[in-house]
Amino acid sequence: MFQPHFTALGTLEGMPSPALTAYHRERARGGVGLIVMESQAIHPTGKMSDRFLNAWDPAVIPGLAEIAEAVHGHGAKIFSQLTHGGHTSLMRPPHIMWAPTQMPEPSSHFNTKAVDEDDIAAVIAGFAAAARNVMAAGHDGIEIKIAHDGLLRSFASPYFNRRTDRWGGSFENRMRLSIAVMEAIKAATGPSVPLGVRICLDEFTPFGYDLEYGLRMVAALEATGLVDYFNADAGSFSSYWMEIPPAAVASEEFDRLNVALKQATKLPVVAFGRITPPSRGEAMIRDGHADMIGLARQLVADPETVEKLRTGRGHLIRICIACNDACIHQVGQEKGIRCIQNPSAGREATLNDRDLAPASEKHRIAVVGGGPAGMKVAEIAARRGHEVVLLERDGTLGGLVRLAMKQPEHEDIGEVTSHLEAVLGDLGVDVRRRFEATPEALADLGCDTIVVATGSETNLPGRNGAPYAAEVAGRQVLPDTPGLDLGHVVSVDRVLSGDVALSGHVVVIDGNGHWEAAGTAEFLADNGCRVTVVASYEVVGSELEDGTRTLFFRRAAIKGLSLVTSTVVTAIEPGRVRTAQVFSSEDAIGWGQYLLIPGNEGTIEEVDWVVPVIGRRSRDDLYVALKKHQAFKSVRIERVGDCVAPRLIQSNILEAYQLAETL
Repeated sequence: MFQPHFTALGTLEGMPSPALTAYHRERARGGVGLIVMESQAIHPTGKMSDRFLNAWDPAVIPGLAEIAEAVHGHGAKIFSQLTHGGHTSLMRPPHIMWAPTQMPEPSSHFNTKAVDEDDIAAVIAGFAAAARNVMAAGHDGIEIKIAHDGLLRSFASPYFNRRTDRWGGSFENRMRLSIAVMEAIKAATGPSVPLGVRICLDEFTPFGYDLEYGLRMVAALEATGLVDYFNADAGSFSSYWMEIPPAAVASEEFDRLNVALKQATKLPVVAFGRITPPSRGEAMIRDGHADMIGLARQLVADPETVEKLRTGRGHLIRICIACNDACIHQVGQEKGIRCIQNPSAGREATLNDRDLAPASEKHRIAVVGGGPAGMKVAEIAARRGHEVVLLERDGTLGGLVRLAMKQPEHEDIGEVTSHLEAVLGDLGVDVRRRFEATPEALADLGCDTIVVATGSETNLPGRNGAPYAAEVAGRQVLPDTPGLDLGHVVSVDRVLSGDVALSGHVVVIDGNGHWEAAGTAEFLADNGCRVTVVASYEVVGSELEDGTRTLFFRRAAIKGLSLVTSTVVTAIEPGRVRTAQVFSSEDAIGWGQYLLIPGNEGTIEEVDWVVPVIGRRSRDDLYVALKKHQAFKSVRIERVGDCVAPRLIQSNILEAYQLAETL
């Protein structure tokens, strides 16, 4: 099953789009058996985003029918998940949110409306109307959401439902709305239409219900005779990291929930919980722990997962690394779903591996650099029919990913480049390791095109004092913090590579807000260091996805990391780091009150080492040299990835894909 998940591919008017059709067509084409489409709103007040589909509105039928036709064309079935967003929303600020009891979701500052009898009647009628619409569109079944968000779970939850009328006060009353909704759906569609329930088995909060209560809900719903299957789920907006678990949550953690659900019901059960590698799913089916395997992010990362397994090409599956950087982080901002590894995700209508145009002229292409960008260029160029040679100066491919995967809870990022390496082998790309790509060596290869993907390095003084060509030309500049050239100041690359082993008190400067600083700080703590992280932003790891960052904060507390925020480093000295507060009272006279002038100076004492994460600089010397070299006047010279501008993997892989399409 392709699990339901918000894609933000609907229109701002709440209608299906060609992008949404192409998205689901690709998963059906890849061999999935059942698609359950994302949550669709059953009432105008139930939209968690403007891009939620308006399932209550008959105008949605033609678009849903187009999606159903696309899915059926590849032999898959499609259900629609129906919901009312209730007390949860992605909007900032949200519309009026409905709830059983007036109280905000603990993770939110926005309060709710306690619904009255007329509202409840509108919700029940909305589910019935939406069910009629999706079935009129040719969908094969319906799933309702009593899961990690939405009104039905909040009515079922003892924490969120404090009512004393017939819709609360007892377990039976708390379940009343869900059962009334199922009855209305069955009355609207007939008894033969399959009706499933996505069920939150454990809210995973100190105040919420646990598995025992979740299974009690399952028993009550099954006893109605209205449910045809259960789709396992857990977590809430207050435990966001458990509903869409990042890599830091071991995927095996959810096995007990799947097994408990299977043992508690006679109905078919869909397993959930980042089921990777695929062999785990196969074992769950074989051992009777589930009847169907539910995947969401894995099929976002690789729509062909099922087909690759079926045809014996499992080693070529692009495994989801559960970074949540592009999928969940993106849709949480109400932007179309993406994937850091799969640049086609959410763009299937315009960008698709399977529809790559063969090159009109076949060229011999050299790609210099075996990091993610270089490997992706080599893959796409080879798929288009070019003769490709990939040149890497080290003995191992992967680039900076090799360092990133050494950070705690970040090992899975290695799947990005291990997958690309496997694909290059399958395509027969000539990979040459320990190759020093000088202009002279490249001239000997006789290539029509050279793509430079030489990456980046930390932007610190060094390189034996020799300036880069880019520095001389004023295209790059070194940071001006005094003391960066001291011997106890080391780069994150040297730390993670093992080139230098640190001990004692280490100050990590978080100047990028992502894993480069946060993960390195945790790496040092795990290796016995006392770590202080200094960030100029309001939080350390400001660019991390919310759930991922929350778990980092939790581990930071457990491991004793000291997090100092809204603070800049003004100088590094032997044994100390000088700091200043970003929001100070300095020079607040006239126009000066509108300028952020660091002040209120302080020091961090007894510092043994400093690891500044304050930006990277492109290694573009080779590119500049080739562009000037007379031997390459008739050769197309391009660059890609960090050697253009240091960025995250998602941007580099997309750029590499798009460049390779032009070669």
